Amino acid sequence: MWRPEPGEINVGGFILKVTAKSNGSPHLVVVTEEMPPGAAIPTHKHLEQDEIVLIDKGAIHAHVGEHERDLHTGGMVFIPAHTWVSLKNTGSQTASIAAVFSAPGFEDHLRCESVPANEKPTTISQAEENKCDHMGHVVYKDQGDVDPQR
Repeated sequence: MWRPEPGEINVGGFILKVTAKSNGSPHLVVVTEEMPPGAAIPTHKHLEQDEIVLIDKGAIHAHVGEHERDLHTGGMVFIPAHTWVSLKNTGSQTASIAAVFSAPGFEDHLRCESVPANEKPTTISQAEENKCDHMGHVVYKDQGDVDPQR
């Protein structure tokens, strides 16, 4: 479960399906997430991994680099490393997505900003988030991170 920022309530969770730590993959990371209507993944970029997002169910608006597109069940988006991306559930139902990363690293960010499903999430500070971002080789736009390519 995601650790909420101050004032956030029930920000949901994700499942790490394939990682070096969970099942020994030295090359791939696979994550699934359920996004309620209106939920968004804020603008960010991965510094070391390409990413593919598959829409298993629902409607997602994707903003990748200079391009925007509406995607639906069965859709896919490729996000090269060092490319700004944001996703938003624009549908009326929960969207199910799967993300595949070309190399390990981002799962460290995910673990740092979350707790296992059986634990109660505690609030996360901006300083803690920035530490997690650095650990997972990701930069979030306008959230205090330092973008090495700026």
